[in-house]
Amino acid sequence: MGVYVLRRLFVAALTVATVSFAAFVGFGLSFDPAYPLVGNLRAHAFVEAYYHLNDPILSRYWRWLTGFVQHGFGRTVSVEVEGTVPPRFRSPGTPIGPQLWQAAAITLQLVGSALVLVIAGSAVVGAIAAQRRRFRLDVSTRVIAYLAAAIPTFLIGDLMLRLIVPHETFALVGGRITALGGGWWLLVGQPTGGFVDWIRHMTLPVVALAIGLIGLYSRYVRSSMVVALGQPYVTVARAKGLPERRVVIRHALRNSLIPFTSLLSLEVGGVIGASLAADAVFNTGGLASMFLTSLNKGDPFELTALFVTTAAVVSVFAFLGDALVGLLDPRIRETR
Repeated sequence: MGVYVLRRLFVAALTVATVSFAAFVGFGLSFDPAYPLVGNLRAHAFVEAYYHLNDPILSRYWRWLTGFVQHGFGRTVSVEVEGTVPPRFRSPGTPIGPQLWQAAAITLQLVGSALVLVIAGSAVVGAIAAQRRRFRLDVSTRVIAYLAAAIPTFLIGDLMLRLIVPHETFALVGGRITALGGGWWLLVGQPTGGFVDWIRHMTLPVVALAIGLIGLYSRYVRSSMVVALGQPYVTVARAKGLPERRVVIRHALRNSLIPFTSLLSLEVGGVIGASLAADAVFNTGGLASMFLTSLNKGDPFELTALFVTTAAVVSVFAFLGDALVGLLDPRIRETR
């Protein structure tokens, strides 16, 4: 098991390093963070020289990499330059790390909570549909699963936002504009602290992300369950007089979860991509919200930090998926 874990950690580290190089080169060649100063040539040249924006891209990446080892992600590019001779910054850029860690933590919570619902929901829906195949329950469950899988996450979130969360109305009261309505227990926005507040803010995005994924992956569980229920070990378990519930859960469902978990770990990048859509719709303050702000500024350092963090999040969940598969099927640890 130790060699298996070390091998997966090495692959994850190599993936993150490759993403950091590709992201830095791509953003460094495509964006000019000093573009707000194009009307002031002296200030524009000062920002370019200070951040080495005209240096060869490989030299810039090596400087960024060594700086990351020593100081982390550093600060954003500042374009607030005073018109002195020589020019100087009115204020430095903001630190990237604290805001990035907070956004990554929210995305991790969103994805982790949604994956718990996805695994549980897909197992329940797939197992019920496999046991009742060709009956009305199976047909209706499959139709709902197909519809949920066909609707994009951002559309599911937008529909939930419109149907569940009441919109505030405004009225002129005593010469002041006052918000009326609201009062719904579930809220939209970034959680501010405490478990109850987290539940109120994160329930809708977690459910919106999980609905489509349950519709997608429950079909795989159903197909695996149909195959597993016809295997000889299930027949032997039934012949021994084991309760049907134990046969289904202990034998058929456990073996059906192995290909399902492998598939989910391979597609965890798509799951995190869908979580960015949910984050943007519900404005939870995750990586998507930070990415839109960074893209508007064209800051290659902040964008690179975002992509490196996203790659690290994907690698963490992929590693957890591989570890779970190894626990479900010990044979995989010996063959991989």
